[in-house]
Amino acid sequence: MTSEPGRSVVDCAMKCEPPYMQYCSAFAFVPESKVCLLTETQNADFSSAAPSGLVYRKSIDSDKKIVVIDGKTFQVIEHRSKGELSFARGWTQYEDGFGDETDFWIGKQN
Repeated sequence: MTSEPGRSVVDCAMKCEPPYMQYCSAFAFVPESKVCLLTETQNADFSSAAPSGLVYRKSIDSDKKIVVIDGKTFQVIEHRSKGELSFARGWTQYEDGFGDETDFWIGKQN
């Protein structure tokens, strides 16, 4: 488990993504100390370090771009973390989808 300064749950969620942390499985925001707790362990216990903070756990099905956080399932349609991929594309590419595992647009046809 690592700790990093953080401003909010959203800030911690961004730190739990590549390239900042390659294999982050769970995170918690401790508002009293403005700290993000990040871990690669899916079932990590944050209770001693973040007794008042909510813990967010995620799993990703990379083939379908499905993310599960706290039991809620989301379909990821766009993801940008490296910022190296240009999203200035034609309509056909937005229909078909483009990108790699880190930066992508899933496509209207998918």
